[in-house]
Amino acid sequence: MSRIPKLNEDIMKACQLYVDNLIKPIHSLGKLEEMAVRIAGITGEVKPSYLNKAIVIFGGDTAVDGENRTRGQLSHDEMKLVAQGAGPVNVIARNLEAPVYLMDVGLEKDTTDIEGVLTKKMISGTHHGHPAMDDEVVNGAVSLGMSVAKTLATQGVEAAGIGNIGERSLLSALAVTAAIMKEDLLKVSAKGGYSIRLAGIGNFAENPIGNLAEVGSAEIAALFGFVVEAARNGMIVVFDNAVTGAAVLAAVTVYPEIQNFVFPSVYYEEPVHKMQMQKLGMHAYLHYDFTEAEGFGSALGLSLLDAAIDMLNQMKTFGTADVDVAIDGAGSGRQRKEIR
Repeated sequence: MSRIPKLNEDIMKACQLYVDNLIKPIHSLGKLEEMAVRIAGITGEVKPSYLNKAIVIFGGDTAVDGENRTRGQLSHDEMKLVAQGAGPVNVIARNLEAPVYLMDVGLEKDTTDIEGVLTKKMISGTHHGHPAMDDEVVNGAVSLGMSVAKTLATQGVEAAGIGNIGERSLLSALAVTAAIMKEDLLKVSAKGGYSIRLAGIGNFAENPIGNLAEVGSAEIAALFGFVVEAARNGMIVVFDNAVTGAAVLAAVTVYPEIQNFVFPSVYYEEPVHKMQMQKLGMHAYLHYDFTEAEGFGSALGLSLLDAAIDMLNQMKTFGTADVDVAIDGAGSGRQRKEIR
């Protein structure tokens, strides 16, 4: 993982200076400016070109044994809908000119009848209880995610929005998040005068495969592998809900430098997602009360990357527009006519 590239600090400083000299009150575009500067640091360009984008969705059902009335039919139908180009995420993807890639890594039902789905099923739904999977299944799912990321990188994809399809996936997202945040939860419970029991959960950073096998799910394992390999290849990753958030949190827990390549998208009024964002030290950009999965929030997040690049490439500086710079206030001395 020493091959994870570092951000180009010199380019980021130059980009920040350029952003500060765009014709607007300094810092007035908030998070969009921060995104632009980080994109510059990743791409090595002060004014990056438009990024080649893709949306990657992994499917997996959780807790399929026991009473499971749907028998995976809902996820099967949703996967089919997106494969046909008729899902909400497809609408955004078309506007972004981003292909949507679907992988069945752990759905309960067979998906070989759905054209457009890469079926690499490691398990037909993860189990209810412990362990959820065995190490071999997790290794296979992680390897698949890494392979997909590496393939997309060789095809020139520079930014990927990640998503999930699957029933009861919030259960595994909660379990993975709790495993990672075990010490945080124990401290909070002790302060509150109550106790919680997290048996069989070791140090996640030291044994991610074993912990994912205990409490995870196939699609989170695949997403984990994807995020890791994407960062190694300098690819931006945009995530959305608690499921994709669990994968990102897992990847950053094992390899903290991955956080440089990860961007949040949508705010979810959901406790697990809030826990993840707090642990990551991130704030979601879009507050639209979405509950949709299938990478819909991530697709919208990709559009923000375009907006940040638009800002850099289409707005004029004080110098190029021959507009007077600030003589006092926050922009004084920072805004200069020679910045073009």
